[in-house]
Amino acid sequence: ILARLEDQMTLSDTLQKTYDDLPLFVLQAWAPRDSIEPLNSYASKGSLVLEIEEALPKETPPTLLRNRPTLASGQDLVSFYMTPNYWYSDPSVIVLFSFVLFFGMIVGDVGYGLLLGLVVLMSWKRMDQSIVGRRFRILFVALFGITVIWGALVGSYFGVAPEPGTLMSGFKLLDLNDYGNMMQISIIIGAAHVILANIVEIRRHGFVFASLSPAGWIAMVVGGIVLGYGGGPAGYWLLGAGAAGVLFFTGVGGTPGQRLIKGLLGLTRVTNCFGDVLSYLRLFALGLATSSLAVTFNDLAMQVLSAMPGIGLLFAMFILLIGHGLNFALALVSGFVHGLRLNFIEFFNWSAPEEGIPFRAFAKKETATWNP
Repeated sequence: ILARLEDQMTLSDTLQKTYDDLPLFVLQAWAPRDSIEPLNSYASKGSLVLEIEEALPKETPPTLLRNRPTLASGQDLVSFYMTPNYWYSDPSVIVLFSFVLFFGMIVGDVGYGLLLGLVVLMSWKRMDQSIVGRRFRILFVALFGITVIWGALVGSYFGVAPEPGTLMSGFKLLDLNDYGNMMQISIIIGAAHVILANIVEIRRHGFVFASLSPAGWIAMVVGGIVLGYGGGPAGYWLLGAGAAGVLFFTGVGGTPGQRLIKGLLGLTRVTNCFGDVLSYLRLFALGLATSSLAVTFNDLAMQVLSAMPGIGLLFAMFILLIGHGLNFALALVSGFVHGLRLNFIEFFNWSAPEEGIPFRAFAKKETATWNP
């Protein structure tokens, strides 16, 4: 019934884009570029007239996101939040790789990564039954891989650190308990993500004066990082040049007074930029929380085992099973929620994709039911 109602609504909407005055019937519609040749072939066979026009800048065509099968899950992640405007570049690939990295940093445990891999393996055939399922299967494999890799880099195996001199300890390059270093890594990743968003803006504008505003933000972010590492004059020069770019080129196209006002308003986003970069500290904080909970459950199980010889083994196993199961679930939720949040809020805040209209092919969704 729902499919039938949706078909009726779609048909009603489509009829508004037609002109019918026998013997003339005209239909206007948007079509993907790669469908032009099949449409021409169909029109020639049916003695139809087909007129093809490019979309005009003042128009708002529907957006059809298309990526290679291995990267197509990125467009599903983007569409979960919004459909980008037709005139903006497709952020799917950037969102995909960023999300995978953030997820791995938040979950960050080899044991939990292997558990995720086991879940993917158990669901392998089920996810093979649909196109979307196959897309997300590739995504989950990537999440499994990055979680294992990051977990090995920070030396966390179900919350247990490898003994020095062992093979697993050789992979450990980072220490989660080194708060200063881990916070610096998170801030640098955040700065790089914001810079990448502004590079997307530069590409959208093209190499014109308007692109000097996002270039200015890039200079200010880099300048702030340089100053943070004691770069001295170079940092101040970058901050000054960046501020000038934002001040004079945010409002390109208006009168000098309007441009100055828009530039001053643009500079007020300095606090937003600072806050957005600091927001990536959640990568370290959530990763530390996952590791700390795992260690806590391990310690609690060992205490019970020591205090209750014999029967304590059963209770210790119960604590480990429930504790790590709960922590694994919380880590997955945090990885998905905050991994996507940093893309949808911080990244989109600087790459500024306006919302568009998703392309939906005109087709009947209701299917006939066979009744024997």
